[in-house]
Amino acid sequence: MRLVVAAALGLLAAVPAFAQPVPTLGAGETLLSVEARGEHKLRPDTMTITAATVTTGATAPEAVRANAVLAERLIAAVRRSGVEARDVRTSGFTVGPRFARGEENRAQEEDRPPRITGYVVANQFDVRFRDLTRASEVIEALFTAGANRVRGPIFSLADPLPARRLAEQDAVRQAMAEARNYAQSLGKRIGRILRVSERRNYGSEQMGDQIVVTGSRTARTPVEPGELSVAADIFLDVALVD
Repeated sequence: MRLVVAAALGLLAAVPAFAQPVPTLGAGETLLSVEARGEHKLRPDTMTITAATVTTGATAPEAVRANAVLAERLIAAVRRSGVEARDVRTSGFTVGPRFARGEENRAQEEDRPPRITGYVVANQFDVRFRDLTRASEVIEALFTAGANRVRGPIFSLADPLPARRLAEQDAVRQAMAEARNYAQSLGKRIGRILRVSERRNYGSEQMGDQIVVTGSRTARTPVEPGELSVAADIFLDVALVD
């Protein structure tokens, strides 16, 4: 919480940059500026994970073809699990050479091209889950279909606006409570509200650890969405009077 108090005569220069320009004060009024944060906690209703198929081949086309088979199988498995087409998005596709172990650095030192032993292809998808009760089931289907790299999860809200509005209301309550407390401590009372301004804060998301799986059999992964906190920060300027 940030606090600034300035008298109408002579102390307005003490107000920091975030409160500029200073609201006009009447005779005998004292400016009080406070910053407060409101918060609303709730369970997330959406989860996103990133799943990738990684393949290798002696040539780039060979690695790409192998990857295409796995990627198509992965997408089909996701769709069969009830995930809508709009919730599956390609977020990355890379093709790169694989060098002999230790060859790349040694080749650079000897000023010659390193020896390529094959190619690696990674096709990455962001998958959004709207039914979190089936998240473990869909993740298992991804692995079964051929996903060999999974990162996430990221929990979020499909519609964050209602939670944002509740956080804003809480921020105003907190700011007014702080202002009344300081006014009472100074032997004054709140005469009028001069200005309310906002600093955007879009809340927090919980992100799980990266999971990398290379085996062909995996146990079902438990998924716990926990709780999200949506926050709102405001600045409140009030005029205190005797």
